[in-house]
Amino acid sequence: MKLTIRKKIFLCSLVPVCLLGAIVIFAAATFVRGSIIEQVKKSLQGTAVATLAAYDQNSGEYMEAENGAIWKGSYNISQSENLVDTIKAESGMDVTFFYGSRRIMTSALDQNGSRILGSPAGDLIVEKVLKGGEEYFSENVSMDGTLYYGYYVPVYQKGGTEPVGMVFAGSNKAEMLADVMNIIYGLIVIVVLVVLLCIVTVGIYASSMTKALRRSILGVQKVAEGRLDVEFEKGELRRKDEIGDLTRAIQSLQQALKNIIGGIRESTDRLVDASDVLEHTSRETFGNINNVKHAVNVITQGADSQAEDTRNASDRVRYMGDLIIETGREADELNGSADVMRQSGDRAAETIEELKQINEEVRSAVDKIAGQTRETNESAKRIKEASDFISEIASETNLLALNASIEAARAGDAGRGFAVVATQIQKLAEQSNNASGSIDEIVNELIQNAGLVVNTMDGMQEVIEKQNRHIVSTEETIEDVMKEIQTSVHSIRSIEQKTKELEKARTQIVSTLESLSDIAQDNVASTKETKEAMSEVTDRFQNVADSAGDLRGTADMLAQNIGNFTL
Repeated sequence: MKLTIRKKIFLCSLVPVCLLGAIVIFAAATFVRGSIIEQVKKSLQGTAVATLAAYDQNSGEYMEAENGAIWKGSYNISQSENLVDTIKAESGMDVTFFYGSRRIMTSALDQNGSRILGSPAGDLIVEKVLKGGEEYFSENVSMDGTLYYGYYVPVYQKGGTEPVGMVFAGSNKAEMLADVMNIIYGLIVIVVLVVLLCIVTVGIYASSMTKALRRSILGVQKVAEGRLDVEFEKGELRRKDEIGDLTRAIQSLQQALKNIIGGIRESTDRLVDASDVLEHTSRETFGNINNVKHAVNVITQGADSQAEDTRNASDRVRYMGDLIIETGREADELNGSADVMRQSGDRAAETIEELKQINEEVRSAVDKIAGQTRETNESAKRIKEASDFISEIASETNLLALNASIEAARAGDAGRGFAVVATQIQKLAEQSNNASGSIDEIVNELIQNAGLVVNTMDGMQEVIEKQNRHIVSTEETIEDVMKEIQTSVHSIRSIEQKTKELEKARTQIVSTLESLSDIAQDNVASTKETKEAMSEVTDRFQNVADSAGDLRGTADMLAQNIGNFTL
């Protein structure tokens, strides 16, 4: 379905109004119901408290008689029909007195007109009011099949803390909801009337706007047909809204088109003359461009040859550079090997120097040991002489001890003690003689070993002297080798330095050739682009030459078309 501006205006106006009406109805239904229920709760609470106060004004305690009647002091609650009926007549609410959970007195009547007595309260009410000691409001209290809003207040003995019963005040729920629905229905009627009023108002304004727009559209269509002498209504031009702006804009467009078409008519004649000149000039330019195209072809061939030569030279220089780089790498490796050889030679020289020092220390130690061995040999000889001397003394002592033993034997008992001493001296002389013999054997063996050590030391000194000569010869050879290595290292480093200089020169040459190659490639690309551009220019100038003739025909056609406008 096509949506006209009129229909769109209706939709844009009515949808928000209807949505706002629905929101108002919903809010009213919610808030009015909540407010009424809150007022009912407060009214029921006041009625329940007032009923409890009416019972509490009697002195005495609540108690149950043997016949089941409930008394408050001397007041019989079970017979208080006048009280509950009076409260209902004044407040419009039913009240009930519970002793425990059992209904004792109420103003509520069943379908037969009898009071609803004896039935127990619900479990939730017992839990909340009788056991919890709380006041409780319920929106769904059922009495004989009828739903009530109800409020319960606990009843206490005077000074007591445990509820002994409760007072109930209730209002018929259906009647209260009927009042709420009457309010909501009234709001719905008001909203519907407002919507209808909006529909009528919007219809009038929409019709006025669409008629004015149709007149403006008709004027635009006439202008589009070339009728630039259309006149617009003054009332629409004086409007202060968008339709007035649109009408004034169309009038301005009409006047602008008049000026433009008049200018185009004047320019059309000049365009015809200019197209003749352009056609002649394009023919001459087309011939000159063909000559330039031939010259560009020759330049392109020369640029291709130059780029190929530059590319070959660059490849040869790169190959030479790779050889230089390889030579430099080998020179680096040779330089590293020379450094290693030099370091090894230095370590060998240090080792030989240490070996010479150690050899000198060994020779000095051998000389010292030889001297000590000779001194030990002399000491052994002196020990042998002393041992011989001790042996002689032991022999003489042995003879003296023997003579003393003989003399003691002659002396008899008087010489026994002396004989014992002589015997001991004789034993000591024998032991000294034996020890002297052992010392002689040890000293002889020591002198013999010392002789062997001296001979060995002499041989070792000859070996050390020979080793010293070899070490000196080796040291001289290593010094010669180190000199040659030093010369080689110097030459290798010179080669490495020259290789690096060659690498720098090679890099500069390669960079230069690459630049030349890039320039040559750019020249080739530029000449090719120029060639293609010249070909394209040639084609375009051919089109220009062809179009110049068409331009004349177009100018004539333009003049004919402008003639269709009525100024």
